[in-house]
Amino acid sequence: MSFSPGTRAAVVASGVVLSLTLAGCGGSDHKAASGAPSGGAPKVKPTTASYDFGNGPSTIATARNATVDIYQQAGDASPSMKLHSPNPDGAPRVFLVMDSKPGWLHAFLPVQPNGSTGWIPTREVRTAKTGYWIQVLRSAHRLKLYQGKKVLISTPAAIGKSDTPTPGGAYYLTELLQPPNPKGDYGPYAYGLSGQSTALTQFNGHDPVIGIHGTNRPELLGTSVSHGCVRISNTMITKLAKMLPLGTPVQISA
Repeated sequence: MSFSPGTRAAVVASGVVLSLTLAGCGGSDHKAASGAPSGGAPKVKPTTASYDFGNGPSTIATARNATVDIYQQAGDASPSMKLHSPNPDGAPRVFLVMDSKPGWLHAFLPVQPNGSTGWIPTREVRTAKTGYWIQVLRSAHRLKLYQGKKVLISTPAAIGKSDTPTPGGAYYLTELLQPPNPKGDYGPYAYGLSGQSTALTQFNGHDPVIGIHGTNRPELLGTSVSHGCVRISNTMITKLAKMLPLGTPVQISA
């Protein structure tokens, strides 16, 4: 399912409400909505990596300026890509940090392929910590919210169908969207993730960005029915929307 292009809604990020145009499951019709470089294809393909979920607080980096330079390696003379902030949906550009060295942060990027990473100069972002992280267990059709090692929420979830599966891997929350109809397909809130479908190249003409959102079909929770997004009850997505900052880690596993 997809939001219709041109639909007006609001994005809620760090307590700020912004207006935007929604298109796709937490995405946009602009390439940069999926994290694609604003200035065309990257000079160098980003590296991919995994993440140690629940092993201490996670670091979230938020852009300070209108663009963020991304480098393939710390100390490179020139960036391999640039990303705009805010993103086309109006959300601040955020990154999940996985490592650091003096003057640099090694972070996950909202670009293809899923799990891509790059290096960001510390001067270009501000950082914060969170102990929250989400685990999506596809075989169990269940979403769990952790704070460190403690499970705070465990709830049934609907995931992607066999031909449009929910892709496994390490991701993070990139934006929080508030659909105009809280009783519609997406429920009252929809989080966009840093990854895209690996089975689709586009969805209704837009990047196939995956997300976590509510649903107007709660009877389908616990089944494989979506185009790749994770659906949970409207009650649960509302709880998450009140708790989780952008940049919160998300593990999608078997």
